[in-house]
Formats: sequence, C-alpha cells, structure tokens
Amino acid sequence: MRVRGLFNRAADNGQDLLLDTVRMRHLLRDFSDVRGKIARMLKSGELIQLRRGLYASSRNIDPRCLAGPLYGPSYVSFETALAWHGMIPEAVTEFLSATTKREASFEDAFGRFRYLPVPEAVYPVGIQRITDSDLPFLLASPTKALCDRIAREAGFRSMADVQRWLDGMRIELEAGLSRTELELCGSHYGRPAVRLLCQFALKKGLIE
Repeated sequence: MRVRGLFNRAADNGQDLLLDTVRMRHLLRDFSDVRGKIARMLKSGELIQLRRGLYASSRNIDPRCLAGPLYGPSYVSFETALAWHGMIPEAVTEFLSATTKREASFEDAFGRFRYLPVPEAVYPVGIQRITDSDLPFLLASPTKALCDRIAREAGFRSMADVQRWLDGMRIELEAGLSRTELELCGSHYGRPAVRLLCQFALKKGLIE
C-alpha cells in the first residue's frame, strides 16, 4: 500500500491535509502495527506532527489554516490578522489567535502559534471565514483585529494616546471600520483603549 500516493490523491481533492488519530487508523487499517507505521512516517517526513494526535500530510499548508485545529475555539487575530489585511507593514514572526480559553502556545514545523484570551461576549464579533486558502479558517475582520490588539494596552486616557499607539504600530487607518463592531467591542471589552478607539474613528471619519 503506497501511503504517500494515498495522501497525495487526497490532498489534490482537498482532503486529508489534516489527520487525527482516528483518521490515521482508518487510512492505515491494512497495517498490523499502525503506531509503528505512523512513527516511521514521521521520521521520513511523510507526516508532520502538529500536536499529539494531530498530523499534517503536507508541508505546503498556510500556517494560518492550522491555528484553529491546533487550539480552539479560536480565530486568527492581532498582528497576524492586521498583516493579512495589509494594515501593518511588518511580517509576523508568530501566528497570533484569540480564544475564550486560557493562554497557550505551540511550536511545530510550521512555526510558533500563540493564543491570547478574549472575553466570551467579544469572541463572536467580527469573525470572517476565509475559504480561498488551503483549508478554511476563521479570521478577525480589520475592525475586530484592531480592537483585539488595542484592548491589550493599558493607560489610555485620551484620543491622543490612540494616535500615538497607531503611530508606534505603524498602522495607517482608512475609512471603512465597522461601527457595529467598534461599539460591541467597546461595550464588551470594557477597556478604555477600545472605547477611545471608537471615539477616535468617529472623529476622523473612519467608520463606514
């Protein structure tokens, strides 16, 4: 049985790019020693371990597609989402996501993944489902990513603090921020920085 060929055919059809232990046992059902076969596939590079019990069958997967399966519920946000939306110039060195669970981090062959907690009431606001990728994944909208990131800042007292923060982050805002998302995040986060961001966006005419 040519397992590599099986994976290639599945990947061509958009299937089995990610595999858990149950799926692996099914694919390798003709092998008497499934655990040993998995170990050999990991050693040869045919299979890439993401975490215990979760594997990738290809190295050519956008890492952002892996963030959700690695640790959930979660969605890609913060600098990673800001970079995706072209709001910051820097390339990200780790893949950042928001979660309702405790903070966590993982590192594998695809990079470093970090998960930062957000309030449950904030979580569902402004999440987009990206489908034109190797695998579908959840991504914060531009407005939500901005709110998630600025909510982690302390000591904001005026809109001048918002401007200084934007300058420091090298974020250039353009019109089109969501009023609904700003208001919901301002209410549910309960953070002065987020409320001041909403006021700043209103004053600058950045809200659609």
